[in-house]
Amino acid sequence: MIFSSPFPLLAGFSTAILLYAGMAFALTDMPSSSPEPAGETPQSGAQAREQGLLPDQIYAVLVGEIAGRRGDMATAFTHYYKAAELTRSASMAELAVRAAISGDDDVSAQRGIRLWLDIAPDASGVHQVAAFLRIKAEDQAGALIHLQRLIALSDADTTGVAFVKAAAIIARSPSPDKRIALMESLADLYPDDADAQQSLAVVAASASRFEIADQAARRAMALRPDWNAPRLFLVRLLLSEGQRSEARTLLEGFVSASPEDQSLRMLYGQFLVEEEEFTSARDVFERMLRNQPREPDVLFAVGILSLQLEDLDGAQRYFKRLFETGARKNEATFYLGQTAERAQDVPAALDWYAKVGGANTDDAQVRIALLRAKRGEIAPAREILQRLREQSPDNAIPLFMVEAEILHEAGRQDDAMAVYDTALERFPDDHNLLYSRGLYAIKQGRLEQGEQDLRRIIAADENHADALNALGYTLADLTDRYVEAHALIERAHALKPEEPAILDSMGWVNYRLGHLERAREYLEQALEQFDDGEIAAHLGEVLWALGQRAEAWEVWEEAIKTHPEHDYLQAVIGRHRLSQGASDTDPKPATTPPAKEVQ
Repeated sequence: MIFSSPFPLLAGFSTAILLYAGMAFALTDMPSSSPEPAGETPQSGAQAREQGLLPDQIYAVLVGEIAGRRGDMATAFTHYYKAAELTRSASMAELAVRAAISGDDDVSAQRGIRLWLDIAPDASGVHQVAAFLRIKAEDQAGALIHLQRLIALSDADTTGVAFVKAAAIIARSPSPDKRIALMESLADLYPDDADAQQSLAVVAASASRFEIADQAARRAMALRPDWNAPRLFLVRLLLSEGQRSEARTLLEGFVSASPEDQSLRMLYGQFLVEEEEFTSARDVFERMLRNQPREPDVLFAVGILSLQLEDLDGAQRYFKRLFETGARKNEATFYLGQTAERAQDVPAALDWYAKVGGANTDDAQVRIALLRAKRGEIAPAREILQRLREQSPDNAIPLFMVEAEILHEAGRQDDAMAVYDTALERFPDDHNLLYSRGLYAIKQGRLEQGEQDLRRIIAADENHADALNALGYTLADLTDRYVEAHALIERAHALKPEEPAILDSMGWVNYRLGHLERAREYLEQALEQFDDGEIAAHLGEVLWALGQRAEAWEVWEEAIKTHPEHDYLQAVIGRHRLSQGASDTDPKPATTPPAKEVQ
């Protein structure tokens, strides 16, 4: 059959017969270009006769149905069309049209439409499909006639739905200009209808005509001031155009005018999250909970924000409330595990993670492995990761990386490297594995191995900015191959000119080459974009070499407040404290600074 029955309890009966009997669903959406066969058993002749069909009618219906199941849409159309003529059934005509559309036979589809219109001229479904076919034939005027008729057939309660359907049909036009022109023509027929203006706004936005979309949405708001759809649409439109300040002003005005409107507050809360105003965002969502204390999405949002704000008691409270609603239960369970883990309550974290199901299952199992490893249970942790690799082979690479990290943290560096080696035997050309093993080898003093892995990546992808930067930084930091390092980092910088790590590398290699003012420029730019202890340490080194010791100490002391546990920053500060009385006439360091983690 061409259609699946919308009545599960009637499975086994012929869909076509049921359509004739008047029990089928109405056509409410656009016709499918490839209707799926339903797979029901065709009805017997005796059963068909019980529905009141004559033998020739039964024959036409069943042959059409069998042809449709076999994918012979031309034959299906012929017999459905014949059944429609014999029975005067709009449903049979609909099946005929759908078969023709599925067979990409526009001529037959138009023929079917004419019959369908003759049988049921006031059926909204026929005008939807007719408009679609007129658009496909590039007959804008013909499409407009049917779209207008679609609107006219709606009543006061369904006009908005009719305009939404009309906009969806118009959106099927491949030409943005034609979409706009047709929707504007339809809206012009209803100049005082807010639904018409809102539909125009949606179509215009889909065609990237933002000025028209903006004007239409504002017109819809003026016509129906208490309607949320154009208000939400306009805010999102402004955000999509990068006009965040104007969007915020507009949104805050809407919220002030309708303080209890949940959809506006939800959008405002999401906006504040994007602005990283987490405390204000949580206040917005908590106010929403006063009216809807068990709303799952709001409870989830407040729980996540509480975690972001390090309010672990609040996070636990909200995620438990979410868990008790029964909605988003697996997410609530996972984040209860996260909350307990952050609170260093390992038994509770393990207990919650063990209960997680659904999409977060693998992530929860990884967290269990990491927690058990921290307790010294390395073998069980590795068993979990190995089992996950068998169950989820698509995640094998990151799981190998987690296992290597566990072994490194346990002080088993050789075993960690062996995991990388095993992973690369299985995935020999994976750039993530090569990159990770390369950096790890460098960290372990195996410079030749690290350089080899990074060069393999660059040989396969000459525009791999991270590999270019890592290799260049390594050569600048751990060797005297400064010119070669500079060339590599310059290539990375050309690919990612705003990347803080690459700007830091540019500063460091210029420092090594003695280009101190240039080094300072790059490092100041890097630190401005990313507050990082290592970048601050580098900038201080350059300032020190320039003889600007007070400025160097100012940079380091400010950085150590923010990064008190940063090993490399502490080492640099400690070294310069010891050498404060020494001569600094040579701007280049007399000795290579202590090795540090590669960026």
